[in-house]
Amino acid sequence: MFAEPPRTQADLCFPLLGFPVRIHPLFWLVTLLLGQAFWSPPEMALLWVAGVLVCILLHELGHAAVLRAYGFRPWIVLHGFGGLTIHGPGDAMARRPGPWGQILISAAGPAAGFLLAAGIVAGGLAIDRGAHRFLVLWCGPASFLRVVPQVIWLGQSPMAVVFVNILLEVSVLWGLLNLLPIFPLDGGQIAQQIFLLVTPRDAVRQSLILSVLVAGTLAGVAAIHWHDLFLAVFFAYLAYSSYTTRRFYGGPVGW
Repeated sequence: MFAEPPRTQADLCFPLLGFPVRIHPLFWLVTLLLGQAFWSPPEMALLWVAGVLVCILLHELGHAAVLRAYGFRPWIVLHGFGGLTIHGPGDAMARRPGPWGQILISAAGPAAGFLLAAGIVAGGLAIDRGAHRFLVLWCGPASFLRVVPQVIWLGQSPMAVVFVNILLEVSVLWGLLNLLPIFPLDGGQIAQQIFLLVTPRDAVRQSLILSVLVAGTLAGVAAIHWHDLFLAVFFAYLAYSSYTTRRFYGGPVGW
C-alpha cells in the first residue's frame, strides 16, 4: 500500500528542481475519488486535483531536499495513497543522518506544507492590509478546516478562492496526518527515532506499539464519532499493519 508501485506505461515522469518525479496513474484516480465534493462543475475537479498535486509534491520535495543535503540522490513517486521519497545508498560523500538527522528528514515534508500554508495566510494579510479578518468555517469533525482571507473571498475570482482553499486545507491536513505517530507515516518514523535516543534496544517495538494504539484509537473514533468509513478502514489497516510488523520483534507474547 505504501511501497513504490511498479512502473506502468501510463506513468508521468519529469524532473523537478533536479529530482526525478514519477506519478503513477492511480494517483489521479484516488485523488479524484477523494474529492467528490469538487466534482461539479468539472473545472472544480481539476482545481482539486491540481491543488493536491502541488501540496503532495511540495511535501515530498521537503524530504528530498534534506536527503540531498546529506549527499543522497532521492527520487519522488506519487501513487494512490500519497507520495514517497526514495533514495539509493548515496555517493561517496553521503553522510549517515543519525537519529536527529532522520527526524529532520521526516519532519521536512510536513514543514514544507506548513510553510506553504503560512505563506498563503501571510499573503492574504498583506493583500488585506488589516481591513478585514479571516473567515473561518468549521464544517464538522471529518471535513476540512477552511481559513480563507476575506479579501480574496470577496474578490472577483471564485475559482481562485477555491484553489487557495484547497492549497491551505490539503497542506495543513496532509502535514498533520503525516505527523501522527503511526507507521509508515512521517510521525511514525519520528517516534521511532525518539525511542532510539531514549531506549535504543527496544525502540522499534515500542514505536510499533504506539503506532497500533494511536491508529486503532483513530479507527474507532472515525467509525463511531465521525461516521467516516474511509478513515476508519484507513486507520484500521495501519493499526493491523503495525501489529503484524510488531510480531517480528522480540518482547512479551502478543506485544
